[in-house]
Amino acid sequence: MPTLTTSTFGNAIARGSTMSLGYLLGLAEDIPADRWHDKCMDGMNHPAFIYGHLAIYPNRVLGAFLDREDLVIECPFDAAPLGQGEDGSGDAALYPAKDVVLPFMKERYETIIGILPEVPASVFSAANPMEGKFAESLPTRGDAVSFMMNNHIMMHAGQVSHWRRAMGMGSLHP
Repeated sequence: MPTLTTSTFGNAIARGSTMSLGYLLGLAEDIPADRWHDKCMDGMNHPAFIYGHLAIYPNRVLGAFLDREDLVIECPFDAAPLGQGEDGSGDAALYPAKDVVLPFMKERYETIIGILPEVPASVFSAANPMEGKFAESLPTRGDAVSFMMNNHIMMHAGQVSHWRRAMGMGSLHP
């Protein structure tokens, strides 16, 4: 429950993000490491790309939106082929292994989830420092954090869910 020292908005983002992260991690749980890089059809991203892509964004959220550069840590894999606009079509060696990316990604999102309740309202209400359509659509830092910690995760979780079905693994059952 929110207290006088916590942020209601931060708590709301954290609760949704906890659910989103749990679902995303559940989707990965039974994917064999030797299938992590499989592209089952043209135009479909494999889990190595999707999870690697998601893993690089918490550091950006911490630094660009939450003013917590002190919590940014070095990524244990090359982030270059995983950014926005990349398509995951390169050689499998470009993308992180399951046992490398999942612990890093989980820790980074949990770090943000852990601090969200204490983020001052003034940080959430400040202007989104990005440019272009992202800032036009999400004009405050709070808008951007909410999107990155929930919608962005679930957009890509949908890709993993589709990949699982295409690979004959079925959906995730709670």
